[in-house]
Parts: sequence; C-alpha cells; structure tokens
Amino acid sequence: MAKSRPGEHELLAPDEWESWGALMLLHRSVLKGLDVELRRDHGLAVTEFDVLITLFNAPHKRLRMSALADRVLLSPAGTTHLVTRLERDRMVRREVDPTDRRKWFTVLTEEGDLALRAARRTHNNVLRRMLLGATTPSERQTLRRMWQRLSQQQPHPPSPPE
Repeated sequence: MAKSRPGEHELLAPDEWESWGALMLLHRSVLKGLDVELRRDHGLAVTEFDVLITLFNAPHKRLRMSALADRVLLSPAGTTHLVTRLERDRMVRREVDPTDRRKWFTVLTEEGDLALRAARRTHNNVLRRMLLGATTPSERQTLRRMWQRLSQQQPHPPSPPE
C-alpha cells in the first residue's frame, strides 16, 4: 500500500494522530463491549440502552422525538425506528405534545425503567473493565475535565446520572 507523501495530503502530526487514534480505539472497544454484553445479558442493543438512560435522566422521563434524536446522536428516522421497537416492547410510549399536536414526546415506561435498572450493572461493569481499567487515574481526571468543559458547550448539557 502506498503511503501519502507530505506534499500530497495534509497530515496530522504524530501526537495529533495518536490522540485521535487512541480516542477512536477506546470508543470502538467500549461500545462493542457494551453492545455484546447488553445484548447477551439483557436483549438490549447499546443504542436502546442509550435511549432508555437518556429518557431516565430527562425531566419527567420524557423528551420530544427531535431532542431525543439529538441527544442519542441518531438521525430522526433512526430514532423513529428505534423508538418504534422500544414501544413494541413496552419500554417507552409516545404521547402527543399538548402544546403542538404535530409533535410527539417519547416517555420512559415502568417496563423501560425496570429493563434499564437490570442492565445498569452490566453497563457499569463493562465501563469499569474496558474504560476505567484501560486508563490511569490521571487520564480519567483529564477526561473528567474535558467532559465538564465540553458538556457546557452543548445546547442541552448532559447531566450526571442519578
């Protein structure tokens, strides 16, 4: 395979490339581990868990569909399909927005809360093993500072889980 020559492409400096690579490797491995274990132990995809925990942490355990899509980083169509599956399994329900009947809320149900509660231990164990076990206390402190700074730049900053 031919390598890029400096004059042909803009290349990242080694520290830039390795920083990006480390972030992507960590992200991929943790998400894959979460997906495998959540599916195996609870029948939940990591994206389904993400929707449930996002709703759990939302005011009144409900969000408009557009806000949910934005917060779980899915397209509106992808969110609709995912919510349809979760609604079929009675983990969420949709409610018409009384102030704008063209819009819908997705609401966490009792069944969804129970599924989330059961899956949290698996989720946390995977994070402890694959994220926290792969990082030093100093690296985690750096990640916390980054999260605090970057989350404040979001239009709807995520809140720490309850």
